[in-house]
Amino acid sequence: MKAGIGRRQKRVTPYQSALAARFEQLQELLRDFPGIREKSLRRGLTYRFNDRIVFALTRKPRSLLLEMKLPEFVADEVLRLPHIRPHKSTRLARTGWIAVAVRVETPLDQICELASRCYDFRIESDIPS
Repeated sequence: MKAGIGRRQKRVTPYQSALAARFEQLQELLRDFPGIREKSLRRGLTYRFNDRIVFALTRKPRSLLLEMKLPEFVADEVLRLPHIRPHKSTRLARTGWIAVAVRVETPLDQICELASRCYDFRIESDIPS
């Protein structure tokens, strides 16, 4: 069999390269929160605080999916922003779980603000009263 025949080489587009760079930026952002541990998933990563999932970061072909939990009233407010929808398994905003479709053009400061709000909420709810 001739070399190069049989398997097609995958081409990496500039968008895919930029998306991989954004994935690494998000990893760094989420790792910087105090007490957060990273754990591998099949297609992504979870970020946990005391064995409670705070964030889930998943790779999709055209975007990244960042899932997080916010207080109900904040989730309702945030769901009005572009690229944000209720979490796939619940489809209900009242659970507080939302999914952010992160694309290359999604501003990192917007994601950082949402992640900070989520982290504060999850850490406060983990502290016994």
